[in-house]
Amino acid sequence: MSTSMNKAPRFLFFLLLMGSYAFAKDAVITLQGEIVDSQCAYNVHSLDHTHSSMVKKGVYGKDAASCTLHCVKEMGGNFVLLVKEDVYRLDGPVQLELFAGKKVKVSGVLDPKNQALLHVQKMEADK
Repeated sequence: MSTSMNKAPRFLFFLLLMGSYAFAKDAVITLQGEIVDSQCAYNVHSLDHTHSSMVKKGVYGKDAASCTLHCVKEMGGNFVLLVKEDVYRLDGPVQLELFAGKKVKVSGVLDPKNQALLHVQKMEADK
């Protein structure tokens, strides 16, 4: 009888530990970066993760916004969030076209299976 009594507290501790882990992995994070196209972010067309080299050449637009929109709409790219050297794919109910080429603050949850996918909950222009 004493062995089953000892198992109960351990089992409860295990449940609490697993519950706190599940809560922590779904924690909302906030990132600041720029909404760019996947080609520039992954250096397909650009050598420096930016639109500046493409804009200087006049190849895909006159600024970061037009370059981003061109690469997404005309070249099959995707909108992504570029935070320094890190690139995050985005999903969620946000109209990403409105933020193309702009600095933003994004709140969301990282996908537990793919930490480069951010499930966006809120996005706003970064001041």
